[in-house]
Amino acid sequence: MKNAVLRKYPLRFWAGIAGFAGIFTCLFLKWVTVTNAKIVIQVEEGQGQMLNLFALLNKPESGAIRAFLFVLAGLLIVSVLMIALSIVLAFKQSFKPSKLQSALTCWGFGLSALIPLIFAVFTASVNDPAILRITILPAIQSGIALVAMILSSENLSQIIKRHWQLYILLLPALIMVFVFVYLPMYGIQIAFRDFKAAFGIAGSKWVGLKNFTDFFASYYAKRLLLNTFLLNLYGLLWAFPIPIIMAIFLNQLAFKRFKRFTQTAIYAPHFISPVVMVGMLFLFLSPTSGLLNKLIETTGGTPIAFMLESKWFRTIFISTDVWQHAGWNTILYIATLTAIDPGLYEAATIDGASKAQKIRYIDIPHLVPIIVMLFILNCGAMLTSNTDKALLMQTDPNIPTSDIIGVYVYRMGLMNGQFSYTSAINLLVNVINFVMIIGVNQLAKRTKQTTLF
Repeated sequence: MKNAVLRKYPLRFWAGIAGFAGIFTCLFLKWVTVTNAKIVIQVEEGQGQMLNLFALLNKPESGAIRAFLFVLAGLLIVSVLMIALSIVLAFKQSFKPSKLQSALTCWGFGLSALIPLIFAVFTASVNDPAILRITILPAIQSGIALVAMILSSENLSQIIKRHWQLYILLLPALIMVFVFVYLPMYGIQIAFRDFKAAFGIAGSKWVGLKNFTDFFASYYAKRLLLNTFLLNLYGLLWAFPIPIIMAIFLNQLAFKRFKRFTQTAIYAPHFISPVVMVGMLFLFLSPTSGLLNKLIETTGGTPIAFMLESKWFRTIFISTDVWQHAGWNTILYIATLTAIDPGLYEAATIDGASKAQKIRYIDIPHLVPIIVMLFILNCGAMLTSNTDKALLMQTDPNIPTSDIIGVYVYRMGLMNGQFSYTSAINLLVNVINFVMIIGVNQLAKRTKQTTLF
């Protein structure tokens, strides 16, 4: 009789039931721990840590932090309700495939797996073995939610069942990415603390958004953001199209030896280090012995101190970047062009098409997808510049234009030891870049272009 009941409902239904029960049990244990056992660490300056969601909500924080915590708590409750609704829908629809039920399952279990991990970062400094068991509840809940999402989602379970060998092969790489990319994100909270090395990350005093407000209130904030954005914007406008043009011209070269020589010549500057590059700039642009100023003098002009004048910084920075990296950046475009079917060119030749027409109607349409993808990636780095080169090129007179975010972070973080302050600036830059890459990607999607995701 029991086996008949089990066979009556599919495995994904029982997986959903088991996942819901496991998540509910974890939440109940955390609630009992806080309300009945009264285990809440009192937070003192530079010490202490809350253990879980319910304790965090009782922690005296700034209004913004408390609002953020309540949003996460609300999402966790919503995720549990979504899981319950997906189970009810599956039962009422006789377990027939449904987009709504599948979406509720994935989003419900996904949020139930993600949100506890966010809270878990606040419990990493608990050293008392008697309460250490409480800190593993978020990890258990996340694992239950992840397994339940895979088993209860028909599409995911079928895909994994069909390609399980590939997922096992991929598992070591995923573990390595998790350990070296996601676990270090624990350190992001430095941006919200007054970090003291003696106390460690979790033991340092929580200051909320103070580091961010200090940056925006600082005298240099506007100049730093403007200089970094303009440097990357001008670089995008001038440096981005040149590799495309060079790749098209290289593809049209008929003499293979000359083509190989040209490619080698334009690739070579990419391997010059920033230190050597800037040293060459100071030599060639010297107002007394520089080659360029000697040419200016022979034509009757007055020598210019290029490296000392702020108006020349962006021009020199971008033009040398083009010379150094444009050839290397043609690799993807050339690879795309060489993959074009030669029959298209033969057909175009038979129809009497000129080289310009072949470029317009064959080369460019094939390049558009890779152009759009690289453009999206470049837009996602609008506040990230070559800090090494900018720092080496910086002189006292050109600081008004050469003072970019990367140089400022180096100066304030490594030289002045303001780790929390500079961590907040870097986090802000990464968030802005992330928003920009998402926005440009959505814009490309709306215009029916190839997108990253």
